[in-house]
Amino acid sequence: MRLLAVELNRFRSRRAIALLMLACAVLAVVLAGVTAWNTRPLSAADRADARAQAQLEGQRSEIQQQVTACRAAPRDFLGPSATAGECTEALVPGPEAYFPRDSLTLRSALSTDGLGLPLGLVVASLMVIAGCTFAGADWSSGSMTNQLIFVPRRTRVWLAKAAAVTLGAGAVALVAIGGFWLILGLIANGRGVDVSSTEVAHVAWHVLRATALAMGAALGAFALTMIFRHTVATLALLFVYSIGGEILVNLSPFDGAARWSLGNNAMGWLATQYRYFDASIDCAPGERCSSTQTMTHLESGTFLGALLVIALVVSLVWFNRRDV
Repeated sequence: MRLLAVELNRFRSRRAIALLMLACAVLAVVLAGVTAWNTRPLSAADRADARAQAQLEGQRSEIQQQVTACRAAPRDFLGPSATAGECTEALVPGPEAYFPRDSLTLRSALSTDGLGLPLGLVVASLMVIAGCTFAGADWSSGSMTNQLIFVPRRTRVWLAKAAAVTLGAGAVALVAIGGFWLILGLIANGRGVDVSSTEVAHVAWHVLRATALAMGAALGAFALTMIFRHTVATLALLFVYSIGGEILVNLSPFDGAARWSLGNNAMGWLATQYRYFDASIDCAPGERCSSTQTMTHLESGTFLGALLVIALVVSLVWFNRRDV
């Protein structure tokens, strides 16, 4: 425990890591502010403009012809139980269709169009840099040799450092991502927006998954840096893998190649329900298949977890056997 406390203090005291922590907090506040601004309540001018646009659209000859035809045969347009009085409401767009923005909901903020998922990805990326920096600084400064003199058991040193990186990254991610959703929740409450228990549950699970992703990303980056012993080398490898891997997946001739995309798996882990387009799936006419696939949490978690375990095992074995 004492060694873990020392490593946690070392993690906290790194100036670069402190800046990354600050960046996560600032980013969360900024994105919460952007979300609040983009979903601000409609003004009287906004509503008046929407009503005017709806009236103009309703006066178009094409719309009027459809309404007239619908009134003559409402069942053909709206179903067997439809009446002529329902035609105008069904076919003429109302003012709501011309509102310039949607109201604030936690569900929309957690969708692929919201800013909750990008925040989770960016925080995880910043924690990757933190994990690389934490391990790389010990190698570049030569302090790793001194640390092993006082604590010669390499496995114990490696585990203490890994635990410090994991716990530190988890704390930062939990504060930043949890703070983002807390701000949105307070804004929604102030605006009188009803938040269902289902939305709260989805957000809570998302925060836990995003925190776990940041912890795993930092731990994996730490493990790789303990192998390469250089921060830039690890970051370069991860950059090439993330960009090059996406290119190879998109060019792969094998069906279902997008299933192994790092980006798809990260989004599949963070999103409540993630659908992605797989260009490698070629559906013949009349065949029961789709190029749009669904990524489950189990599938994405298994893929990301396997990559992490491989990196950890190789790193620990390499650290124990290689000369310092």
